[in-house]
Amino acid sequence: MAQKSKPTTSPLKSFFDDFPDFVPDDSASISVNFASLAAHRKWKNGSKTYKRSWNKCVEMEFDKEYGTNYTRLESWQKLCAEVGIERPPSITQCKKALSKVNVNIVDLMDCRKSGLKPRLFPSLSALRKYTRETGQFFPREKAKKEGFVKVLLKHIL
Repeated sequence: MAQKSKPTTSPLKSFFDDFPDFVPDDSASISVNFASLAAHRKWKNGSKTYKRSWNKCVEMEFDKEYGTNYTRLESWQKLCAEVGIERPPSITQCKKALSKVNVNIVDLMDCRKSGLKPRLFPSLSALRKYTRETGQFFPREKAKKEGFVKVLLKHIL
């Protein structure tokens, strides 16, 4: 009798996969790749198309990097470790610890890619100031869904 093979899980799709005429630089940040794509597609900074595409980009890239299985303790512990938190023994404790962290989510994604430690801000006001200055916003709508972003997202505006 033939052994049944396990179903394979395909990696989540990258935002940039939707643009076959554009090749992102694997060593560049999400912001740099998006800016290059926007210039390539002639999207004006601040336009509806630019904003909508940026939101879709960071949402898809976050899911690609962090996954969408929010029930695995190991995933939560890995995220905790990335921001310098000892690995809590439960998802609830991970969420509680992460909710106190002030980190720019876009920077966090770039740091995972580069292997660097993300910048942690001493206060919400410092995070707000930095986010406004850099324009590294993560879409609020994504936070309404359960998961990693919901715990990390702060009210910036």
